[in-house]
Amino acid sequence: MPFNSLLGVLKTLELDFIQELEVFDWFRALSEQRLFATQLGRICNLHSLKLAYYHWSFSPDGEQSSSYYLSQLSKLTHLQKLHLSYSYLSGNLQQVLSCLQAPLHALEIRFCTLLDTDIIYLSHSLHTTCLKKLDLSGNNLSYMVPGPLETLLGKVSGTLQHLTLNHCQLKDAHLKAILPALCCCSQLSSLGLSDNPVSKAGLLSLLEHTAGLMELKQVLYPIPVECCVYLHGLSWGPVNKGKLCQVQAEIQKFLQTVQRADILHEPLASDFLCLELRNFESQS
Repeated sequence: MPFNSLLGVLKTLELDFIQELEVFDWFRALSEQRLFATQLGRICNLHSLKLAYYHWSFSPDGEQSSSYYLSQLSKLTHLQKLHLSYSYLSGNLQQVLSCLQAPLHALEIRFCTLLDTDIIYLSHSLHTTCLKKLDLSGNNLSYMVPGPLETLLGKVSGTLQHLTLNHCQLKDAHLKAILPALCCCSQLSSLGLSDNPVSKAGLLSLLEHTAGLMELKQVLYPIPVECCVYLHGLSWGPVNKGKLCQVQAEIQKFLQTVQRADILHEPLASDFLCLELRNFESQS
């Protein structure tokens, strides 16, 4: 939608009644950003905001525009869910989140080239006190383990229900390092780890440790490295279906051994294994 059309639509609406807003394919002109920011600041009852491809400018040339935008964002005192994707936020997450007056319940920061300083800030921010959903997919988290990532998971372990770390270049050693913090997330109901170069042994170890999380209902696991080739952290080329079937059989046998046969698993078209955990007690 052209920028003028977007503004036209917003002007026809009763902004006080808007609770969710999604904006994609962002305008880059600073004048357009300022006009949109003005409208955004007037949506006082906004609960959920999704921004994709937004051109954040923290350089001296664009600093004034970003400061104005963040000042308008700070007016959204009812904001509970924030989704940012495909934006360059390296080292600047604090500037974006620190303007918010209340802790978020859901935070998705996908493909935003986050740095360890961003994760360190997040783990010490007010948002860890209430965070129920966290999605950091598409950011290279491999060099944040050990260190910032497990610290963050430890801070949100009391409230976190949904965790997604798809395509984060996490290997066996990284998963092993975050397992203690992950196993403290007693409220966790869904876990996404697709498109990470993990081995069969790494998957089984993860299953062994997370089997005790009885609230867990859905887990997305990557196809193990024995069954496909990973290039730059992404599964690449055809999947060896024979090996994949063998892995599935081993997983099923293991789950039966740990009395979690309620887990259903199957390879999906998007090249990850979907394991859905049903309430075992209700079926036993």
